[in-house]
Amino acid sequence: MDRSGQGINLIFEEGTAVQFRLGYTNPTVSGTLGGVDSGNIAKDFFTPHLGYKTSLTEQLDFALVYDQPFGADVAYGSNYPLSQNPTSVAGGRTDVLRASADTDAVTALFRYKFDGGFSAIGGLRAQRLTGNVAVPAAAGYEVDIDPEIDFGYVVGVAWEKPEIAARVALTYNSKITHNLSQTESNNVVPPIPAGLSVNNTETEVVTPQSVNLDFQTGVAPKTLLFGSIRWVDWPQSIYAPPVYVGITGNNLLDYDDATFTYTLGLGYQFSEEFSGAVTVGYETSTGSTVSDLGPTDGFWSVGLGGTYSIEQAKISGGIRYTDIGDATTNQGARFTGNSAWSVGVQVTYALN
Repeated sequence: MDRSGQGINLIFEEGTAVQFRLGYTNPTVSGTLGGVDSGNIAKDFFTPHLGYKTSLTEQLDFALVYDQPFGADVAYGSNYPLSQNPTSVAGGRTDVLRASADTDAVTALFRYKFDGGFSAIGGLRAQRLTGNVAVPAAAGYEVDIDPEIDFGYVVGVAWEKPEIAARVALTYNSKITHNLSQTESNNVVPPIPAGLSVNNTETEVVTPQSVNLDFQTGVAPKTLLFGSIRWVDWPQSIYAPPVYVGITGNNLLDYDDATFTYTLGLGYQFSEEFSGAVTVGYETSTGSTVSDLGPTDGFWSVGLGGTYSIEQAKISGGIRYTDIGDATTNQGARFTGNSAWSVGVQVTYALN
């Protein structure tokens, strides 16, 4: 679900710059329930990022950033128990357990520089959310979520010491509450006449608040130590569409625990043009049962990357392997031995 990390490093670029980044992830996530294999439920996905940064005055910087902070795209096999509709009747549908959710966010960010290397950061975020979920085992249930745009904010502080390439930035991303309009449908069985029941309903859902701590410092000539800690308050994210709750007595999506994600890297400048880096990452495992629509629990990762500078452009690329943590779902399915490969490219171009 947590895809972009909601980073703000663009605001620290010198002068005026534009930035483009595109990541691609190929996950393998599978498990079993009652001896039935789910198949690979996780689809490949892209993570785009566009940004523009400029200096309005010597003390005030501005950045405009587009990203897709949260998302999901899963689909189970047709023979999986939760893909079976026990109340299927004439006029009902055949389907599989699946979920897709997409967010698009645009953040307008300001940074005001004080003396002593300190600065204050703040801005407004507009976020668009849409999605679709099908749970055939819940009387052929399906929900289509209409696109909804709502707003949140970003605040933070930073400290820099350029002489040793040191920087520490602490930022808070507010939760964003979406008041969703949606269409819920399910199979209707006797004694009600057989067919399809369709209901237009409304539900509130929250994309969670989070805190990012990013840091870097030179530790030796041409050598940079960098990393981050990210906390995401997932228990805020409860999705309880009324028809689904009426059928099952449960929320469609909720979380028991917040997550902490840690990243640590070491970079080295091999020449005036080329730098390389190695990174390791870790997200805490909660040990709690998880939703069948997100059957993972923590991870560790290792990545390699490089940056080539030519005139006004910095071109970066990298590859990362992620070992996805084992998980047990609310329905008792067990997901083990899963992983993902990711690749990405970023271009930052200075306009002055």
